[in-house]
Amino acid sequence: RIEQKVYGEPHPFLGVPTYQPPGIPQLQTIFCYFTRYTNSWKIMSKIEFYFDLLSEPCRSVQMFLDVNNIPYEAKYVDLSKGEHKTDTFKEINPNQLVPAVKHGDLKLFESVAILQYLANKFSTPDHWYPNDMKKRARINEYLHWHHMNTRWKGGLLVMLKFVFLPVFFKIEVSAEDKKAAIDTLKETLDNFENFFLKDNKFIAGDEISIADLMAIGELLAVDYVGIYVGKGRPKVEAWHKRCKDFLGSHYDAAHKVMEQYRATLEALPAPDY
Repeated sequence: RIEQKVYGEPHPFLGVPTYQPPGIPQLQTIFCYFTRYTNSWKIMSKIEFYFDLLSEPCRSVQMFLDVNNIPYEAKYVDLSKGEHKTDTFKEINPNQLVPAVKHGDLKLFESVAILQYLANKFSTPDHWYPNDMKKRARINEYLHWHHMNTRWKGGLLVMLKFVFLPVFFKIEVSAEDKKAAIDTLKETLDNFENFFLKDNKFIAGDEISIADLMAIGELLAVDYVGIYVGKGRPKVEAWHKRCKDFLGSHYDAAHKVMEQYRATLEALPAPDY
């Protein structure tokens, strides 16, 4: 209900308000209500989520959507069939990678940008991406470090050397290259544990955030080839358990596809870790 104050002060003799046409303040009030209702409609409209859960960042975004009860329409993009390379998908993401989302007239790719948008747009609990600038800066610090470290020098590098290249692309990887990937993973874990995690329950403090979702997607991917990053690292192991406990069934749902491949991946030569 939009309330428009279109009456002036009471008439000095009649004692009833005199009529005034809507002025600038009243029009501003009407505009504010209209904007609020328009934004509410956009929030209520479903997110179109383009994904393949073989992708670690896709799993992170799906867990966030599910745990926050954000309505979305699942748009599965089969990477194995090259569906991300079609002209149709190129209209969603010109880089032709997943994840990507479409919300109204907004098309957005890059998992971190997607998580930040969702956290702000849907007013999710503050701990995911806090309004406190110091806490948010700590999360952003990790997210900027994540791409070229936890992802590239962590889970993705190991999966590339032990699974993607030798299994899917039939490219031989030397023992030296595999060992180098493991050594790089260990170095990345040292930095993750000693600088970011430290004695915190989660990356940014005592509560889970989007930083933890990005990290867990990458670091736990290597579990499927026989490398558990919590081995010999009690802080990392405890952090993983806290994340998994918090996410509950949403964690399991996001990793269901990977579980289907577990037997196949574990049949590969076990890494020396």
